[in-house]
Amino acid sequence: MMLNPVIKEIEKMELTCISHKGKAENSSATYNTLTTWAANHKILSNSSKMVTIYHNSPKNTAPENLEMSACIVLNNTIKTDNMVKLKTIQPTKCIVARAEITPFQFKEAWENLYAYYIKSSYKKSEIDPFEIYYNNAAEHPENKFIVDLCIPILDE
Repeated sequence: MMLNPVIKEIEKMELTCISHKGKAENSSATYNTLTTWAANHKILSNSSKMVTIYHNSPKNTAPENLEMSACIVLNNTIKTDNMVKLKTIQPTKCIVARAEITPFQFKEAWENLYAYYIKSSYKKSEIDPFEIYYNNAAEHPENKFIVDLCIPILDE
C-alpha cells in the first residue's frame, strides 16, 4: 500500500463522542449508537464528518482492552446527555496520510504511516492519533473509506 504522508495543520475540531472498549472490528455498534443519537438530535447531515480517536495502540494492547472514541465533528454547540460526551481536538500539526481503503486495510495503512513516522525526525505529541472520514463506505462503489490517518506531532 502506497501512502504519501504530508505534514499538515489540523484545525480545531469540536466533537461529540461515545467511547468504545474492545476489538476495533466490534466498534460498528458504537458508531450506530452515535449516529442514531445524532440523527435524533438533528446534528447529522450528509456533510457530517466522523472521527475515530485511538487512546491506546493495538501493538501493545490486548484486543479486548483497545480503547477508542467514535466521534462526529460538530458545526454548532450542543447540549449533551448521558449518552455522549463532548471533546475538543485543538489545532495541531500532524503527519497525515489520505487513503481510500477497505475496513481490512486500516491495519496496513497505519503500520505504513507509523513506519514513516519512525524514520522521520518528528516527535509525537500527547494528542492521541485519529482518523477523519470523508465518506460513508457503504455508499462507495467498492465499499471503501476515504480517510485521513493523523499522527499528531510536536512543533519543532
